[in-house]
Amino acid sequence: MIREMIKKLFNDDAGVSPIIATLVLIVVAIAGAAAVGVLMGSFSSDVSSSSSSEGAANGASTELLIAGSTTVQPVSEVLAEAFMRANQGVKVSVQGGGSGAGISSAEMDIVDIGAASEDVDTVTAHPTLQKHQIGASAVVVIANGITGTTTDVQLDTLYRAADANGHVTAAQLTAAGLTGTGADLYQRDESSGTEETFSKWVNGSKTAIDATNAIGATGNAGVLKAVEGTVNTIGFVDFGFAEDSTVTLIDIGAGTDKATVKAEILKSLKGQASIFPEDMTRPLNYLTNGAPSTLEKSFIDFSKQPSQDALFDEVGYFSMVDIS
Repeated sequence: MIREMIKKLFNDDAGVSPIIATLVLIVVAIAGAAAVGVLMGSFSSDVSSSSSSEGAANGASTELLIAGSTTVQPVSEVLAEAFMRANQGVKVSVQGGGSGAGISSAEMDIVDIGAASEDVDTVTAHPTLQKHQIGASAVVVIANGITGTTTDVQLDTLYRAADANGHVTAAQLTAAGLTGTGADLYQRDESSGTEETFSKWVNGSKTAIDATNAIGATGNAGVLKAVEGTVNTIGFVDFGFAEDSTVTLIDIGAGTDKATVKAEILKSLKGQASIFPEDMTRPLNYLTNGAPSTLEKSFIDFSKQPSQDALFDEVGYFSMVDIS
């Protein structure tokens, strides 16, 4: 019942904004299952005015709700469009919210498929979940007005040196191997596989960067927009977001040419010798609460088909065929 009500929230014609739906996921991830009833109650009048009980019953087996990682979101969106074209009558709704929300909402069974851009522990931490890898990608360091070559240790020191406004000085940039008059540093403001990957690479801890004064932005898109639109800024995003943007790459071992970096990421993902840091690569996972239903499995299998390789490439990611 809860899952069906939330599906209605994600449906534009139910009268509730997708932004609100994303906020629901984030709050659920923080507050836990007890909050679901309260959240649903606050939206019930909006939903009931535009949806009949018969429609909900009919939609239960022909609708999929996918939510979570903003890294996985772009490929989920193009896969959803292709899947719906191939399966008339099926509706697939895709939302972000971050990997943390994807894990929590799948675990609580309020979405059909959760999305996470990290290697989720389904043995100890999340034993009710099943993990289905659909592809892979990597995190890169982006900048606007800042150049240079740096290391994981130097970036860790730089992020920890940021003042209360998330700013570092020219001298601090120089110490990190970078050139600029100063810079504002950005991180993610929600639970994120992208941030955890970056944080673990620079510090060994998934939460180190979250404890710094770096400025928070929502999703990969939020960090990209902040850096792309403001001179003297540094952040980190998935390569797929940076590939076709105007931001420059900070050299963390593979140079700054985006085509070269992409080639080196693929080498690293394939287990070949590479100058791109292996710890900055990560899987793109779908998560189901237990064994996937017939429709869930159909979508997941569809996502792994060789015929979908072009969709992964379109958004700057690597399919299972690419990395096998």
